[in-house]
Amino acid sequence: MNNPRKVLLVENDEFTRYMMREIIMALGVEVTIAENGQIGIDMLRSAPNEYGLVLMDLHMPRVSGIEATRQIREAPMDPPSGLPIFAVTADVAYHDDAIIKGLGMDGFIPKPVTPGRLLQLIDTFCAAA
Repeated sequence: MNNPRKVLLVENDEFTRYMMREIIMALGVEVTIAENGQIGIDMLRSAPNEYGLVLMDLHMPRVSGIEATRQIREAPMDPPSGLPIFAVTADVAYHDDAIIKGLGMDGFIPKPVTPGRLLQLIDTFCAAA
């Protein structure tokens, strides 16, 4: 069973990581940070049930959020498909639910991230256990 009180934030931009971490923690939810897609993949492989929600930047060096999501969804993890993954992006080409779902993600949060939108996701996916 996934830990609904813990978020994995996969984000390469230091300022965005800081801002989102502060908002998430202020909501009483634990957050772990991966600085790129490969680190996020490795963290999920080593502890597949550790997180209740993944916030995934789409454009990162080394392994993009799109590729990281593909690998997470295809990996023999338990449960690989039940973990909600939301894209975090300023790229308006991905501000469409149909496109995002086609990439294996559950939705998106547009950058700049607003506390209200983040709160909505936390309420939905990180409800008190």
